[in-house]
Amino acid sequence: MRSNVFLSVLLSALIAFSTVSFAQEGSVPGLQVRNLLVTEIDEGAAVEQAAEEVSQTVLNEGMFFDAAGLSYLSENQAAYQSMVSLLNDNATGFEIAIAGFGELPEQPAQVVTIAILMFPEDANEIYNIALQMQVISEEDALLAVINAGVDPSTLTATAAGAAGNTFSPLGVGTGAAGAGGGDTTVSAN
Repeated sequence: MRSNVFLSVLLSALIAFSTVSFAQEGSVPGLQVRNLLVTEIDEGAAVEQAAEEVSQTVLNEGMFFDAAGLSYLSENQAAYQSMVSLLNDNATGFEIAIAGFGELPEQPAQVVTIAILMFPEDANEIYNIALQMQVISEEDALLAVINAGVDPSTLTATAAGAAGNTFSPLGVGTGAAGAGGGDTTVSAN
């Protein structure tokens, strides 16, 4: 009896965790678009044809993206369609950004924005890889991030990519009293 109850609880927990994991994965616009693309390809369409159909369907039906994202994608439809075709071989924001910089070397800002729209949880990685590959200036990368609707204060630049944020972490500098880097508190003497 106890083992049946234990087994039942364990099975319920596994189902709950798998549902949560699937729901999180299903809410990523890039993965949703990729699923449509792969379905079209599996049905016999060439990658370019499938990308054209899927990108047009997503825009026409207002699927997966918010209104601002759909507006940006409509205004940059050619770059968006190219990025959709890259989803066939690239399933993360990091991968699609790298592939996008190779495919669209003259449009790095659009690559950053579209990659972040597709994979918003990878915004920091996309921003950093753009800076590390030196395909875009830090200012243009920040503007691309803002165009994707991401708060730039949530980003952290890596040492190889850029100078990083201009603020000091808590515990460094003024009033740090022994936290390393010296205490710059003015003496009362």
